[in-house]
Amino acid sequence: MKLERKVSLSKYTTIRVGGVADFIAYPKDFEDVKECIRISQWEDMPLFVLGRGANTIFGDFRGMVINTKLLDDVKVKDLGYGLEVTAQAGVSLNTLVELGLRENLEGIYKLAGFPATVGGAIAMNAGAFGYEISNHLKSVKFMLYNGEVVQEHRENLEFSYRRSPFPEKGIVLEAVFFFPKVDYPIYQEYESIRLKRKKTQPVQMPTAGSTFKNPPSHSAGRLLEEVGMKGYKLGNIAFSEKHANFLVNLGKASFEEVIKIIDVAKRRVLEEFGVELEEEVRLIESSSPYGWKVCGA
Repeated sequence: MKLERKVSLSKYTTIRVGGVADFIAYPKDFEDVKECIRISQWEDMPLFVLGRGANTIFGDFRGMVINTKLLDDVKVKDLGYGLEVTAQAGVSLNTLVELGLRENLEGIYKLAGFPATVGGAIAMNAGAFGYEISNHLKSVKFMLYNGEVVQEHRENLEFSYRRSPFPEKGIVLEAVFFFPKVDYPIYQEYESIRLKRKKTQPVQMPTAGSTFKNPPSHSAGRLLEEVGMKGYKLGNIAFSEKHANFLVNLGKASFEEVIKIIDVAKRRVLEEFGVELEEEVRLIESSSPYGWKVCGA
């Protein structure tokens, strides 16, 4: 297993903001993931599991980042009325989207344009246009923090809006999906979704995706726009002119600038509307609630 020390994390996120991690590991199989857990126990440090780095902004992380890009095996079984797909955590979500387009499969095409892995999409319960990745999930294979590998059926796992049991419950290793075939053409709707993203989101700029979750009965983007955050700039970070809920890196934005602009946005919305925004983007640093300490047995 490849293991690097003192690694700059900016190139590992879609927004290109990042401090330094003590370690970054590239497990090539599930036994390597177990070895990462062992190392975290020996060194008494937290773990953070990273896919393609969407919805993630790093400061300095005094721990180990597990990069899943080498866990990329995919198996497809045609059941006639749909496809059963088994995908490891590091598989690009776009691989499933492209499969959906080729085979005219229900739902998954709505996640077109998400720069995510299967593991990351499950952990965030990624969704758009009324669809969530958990909709067609059959089971998840994951590793507990004692190194045990467990496979749970979807009905035994609790998913909700942008929430899943992971990584608290364990590290996602592999997922099994069933995507039904549909008898109507999906490509036109896919094209409509793709063009809408291009028109309304800053897809050509370094961004982490949606900054805040939509509060009940509200649109985070609309609230932010109404308090003047659309296009608001602080140093090298700004809320996009296209969509007020998307942060964009204007150059060499720092983690500290990200924290400051997020605080400004939350304060303005709270003062104006009495609504407390909750981050959808994960802000990762040594003092953050993310990263999981693994205690010895």
